[in-house]
Amino acid sequence: MKKSIIVMCVSLICVRGALCDSADIVEYDRFFNEIGEVRIGIANQDIDNIANPFVTIAVPTSSNNTNASSPTFKLNAIFENKVKINDSWLTQGSTVNGLRVIAIKQNSVVLGSENRAIELFLREKNENSIITIN
Repeated sequence: MKKSIIVMCVSLICVRGALCDSADIVEYDRFFNEIGEVRIGIANQDIDNIANPFVTIAVPTSSNNTNASSPTFKLNAIFENKVKINDSWLTQGSTVNGLRVIAIKQNSVVLGSENRAIELFLREKNENSIITIN
């Protein structure tokens, strides 16, 4: 048993030496050491200070808007502690059209003021899901 293990180890060393020269081995060792080093990512504060990476396209507004007094809200995305409402990225406590972002949930966002609260849901298919809470 011991003899066969020794033979296998010697065989592996010979095969390794036959397939790679010492310069290749040194290069591979250097490469594995580099990728094994601990990498430090970007801080959350730096992420919050990054400009909006999304392209904003201005949509012309209609002059015959009959419901101009009631703002509309469109929840486009939820990503960790940020939400995209009406093409603007917001965090909890931010305001949009006079309403403050109260809570960010997995599939919805609660907006509110002193006398009004609404919950916006991510859209599924072609449905517009907005629930008003009185």
